[in-house]
Amino acid sequence: MRTIGHSLACLFLVTLVGCASWLMKGEPPEVLVTNITPLEGTAFEQRLQVDLRIRNPNDFDLLATGIDFTLNLNGKRLARGLGNTAITVPRLSDTVVSVQTSTSTLDVVRQLLSFSEAQDLSYDITGRLHLKDGRMSFDNSGILLEKGQLSGAPTP
Repeated sequence: MRTIGHSLACLFLVTLVGCASWLMKGEPPEVLVTNITPLEGTAFEQRLQVDLRIRNPNDFDLLATGIDFTLNLNGKRLARGLGNTAITVPRLSDTVVSVQTSTSTLDVVRQLLSFSEAQDLSYDITGRLHLKDGRMSFDNSGILLEKGQLSGAPTP
């Protein structure tokens, strides 16, 4: 009986330590896409620079050691981004960070073919801001271009 109690206590402590991010205080950051710039590419891979505005609604600085995210355009996955640059987002403020990503050239072509001037170019971004003592998840969406703003776009 005593062994079972010790085992349960150890299991509880391991779970608590492993899930430190559950105990993170504060609100999650708001992450907005401010720009997407094509970089060099090959026949099979396209590199992109994604500029993100990270807003900190908390009354303390966010000292991030990295970021990882998935970016979708009009409901379709465009890229997965990973960055290990240290980022400090001051309390009740924001900062812009640029992350280089890669995506399949085929995914970029699919995005271009499905885009029309009759629709907004919307995005949703989900991911985690890695902090020294845990992680903070984020999930945001917005509109990069409103319908009709991009001239010369393919029409269906």
